[in-house]
Amino acid sequence: MAKADLTTKSYQTLNSLDMSIRAFVEFAHILPEEDRFSPLLQLLADRIEGDFTAMRNDTIRFWSASEDD
Repeated sequence: MAKADLTTKSYQTLNSLDMSIRAFVEFAHILPEEDRFSPLLQLLADRIEGDFTAMRNDTIRFWSASEDD
């Protein structure tokens, strides 16, 4: 039961982080190209989104493996 609660809480936290990252990516991509920080924010947004996707996929694989135990 405690393991299921922890998995549920972790899943909810991942979803919350995903929404925040999506908002940042959206913001970074709607900035005008003339903005001097636009290229930096786009680069950071893409990098954070990629890193998060990899972390989320690893976490889901971990959860799947631990359910098999």
